[in-house]
Amino acid sequence: MTLDSVHKRTCLLLILASALLLGNSPRANADIVATLPNYDGAVSFGTFPSSTTIGDFTFSIPAGTSVIGATISGTFGNNDDPGTTTTSAPADLYVDNGAIEVAACDDGLTFTEACDTGSSPTAWSYTFTSSDLSTLASDFASGSLDLSAVQNDVFAVNAGSLTLDIVVSPEPNSLWLMGTGLMSLACLFLLRRARTHTIA
Repeated sequence: MTLDSVHKRTCLLLILASALLLGNSPRANADIVATLPNYDGAVSFGTFPSSTTIGDFTFSIPAGTSVIGATISGTFGNNDDPGTTTTSAPADLYVDNGAIEVAACDDGLTFTEACDTGSSPTAWSYTFTSSDLSTLASDFASGSLDLSAVQNDVFAVNAGSLTLDIVVSPEPNSLWLMGTGLMSLACLFLLRRARTHTIA
């Protein structure tokens, strides 16, 4: 068996080993965070329910990754004007043009809940289900997700500390191709180097 054949077999074994390792190795996930500033709605005594747009989260999903989870969080009320914007009018918050409800403040209109009568902003959080993620696939692809409010009674919708946390994971095929490709290039380099030394 020639030295060149040994090098070729060694490279083939290294490529196969790297492919197996990459295929079975854990893949690091990454967080993509988008935020919206505090929102202070206009005081309203009109007809309810009424809808208003709070804003659009903007982000960029890296190529070669897929969204595997997402959480949205914020507060009803903020500290822009303590005593005035500290709480919110009864309201429901939605993403994707009203497709998914992510938070609710005093749906029973009792005016006894912390979100509309408390002394400080009231935190809320929503974790999207796998079904939600499927519904939002086109939003993730476009890099934008809207947040809106449906006001259910008088005064103003106030919100603060709005955060969208998207978890992405490398796609297995992309990681596998990149790893085996790099190993193949390394083997080609070693083979050429070995042939050069043999000729010399």
